Amino acid sequence: MRAAFLAGGLIAFATACSPAIGDDCSNSSECSSSGDRLCDISQPGGYCTILNCDAGTCPGESLCVEWLGDPSRTARSWCMRTCTTTMDCRNGYRCTLASNVLNSGNMSIATVPESSRQLQKFCVADAQ
Repeated sequence: MRAAFLAGGLIAFATACSPAIGDDCSNSSECSSSGDRLCDISQPGGYCTILNCDAGTCPGESLCVEWLGDPSRTARSWCMRTCTTTMDCRNGYRCTLASNVLNSGNMSIATVPESSRQLQKFCVADAQ
């Protein structure tokens, strides 16, 4: 009984410590030991994510967001941490809708390919 309790506690601890989409990182191995997530070091403090996602393929705590560059053929999609308020995001990031993202410096615009989730907010760096 004691061994089962200890084993269950270790599994819960390991699961609770697993990196989530939007966590800080300095390399991809910090985001996933199996290689299914990467660290976007272009974001402040790094950003654990999944590149080239499709609608409905991101983990439960995240949303697939397409970033349209200029020209539009340079679009890339990334899993972004979902949120309700900025307090749900880590320091240096804010909670926003895709329709509120516009970076005039490189014409970056965010869209959500899942029409049913267009009003879902996600965490982005304050500078975006």
